[in-house]
Amino acid sequence: MDASALRNGLRKRCPLCGDGDVFVSYFTIRERCSSCDLRFEREHGYWLGAMIVAMALIIVAFAVVFLGGLALTWPDVPWTGLLIATAAINLLLPVLAYPWCMTVWMGLHHAVVTSDRDEGSQPRYDR
Repeated sequence: MDASALRNGLRKRCPLCGDGDVFVSYFTIRERCSSCDLRFEREHGYWLGAMIVAMALIIVAFAVVFLGGLALTWPDVPWTGLLIATAAINLLLPVLAYPWCMTVWMGLHHAVVTSDRDEGSQPRYDR
């Protein structure tokens, strides 16, 4: 397992070289790394992994706030306030963490799978 790829993903950098600006804008990822020419989108459906990273992050944040709120205010739990706080986490965190989740997924992928820079540009097999 290549820990540097995961570390680069956590820093929102190219998982292969650690340089390069991965995003054109907040919601738009580049096709390739400006430094090492790594193709970011590997294949159709590749970003499903980033969605899993986002869901894991949201579930953990929700659980921490909900259970922490219960523990800190028990037995007089302010249910309305807790509902607003957890709803805000579920609505805002995916938007705020969007770029981070994508680069963490790329880092996880490259940490586990050794791949070619142009993976996904050629069909895997003839039909």
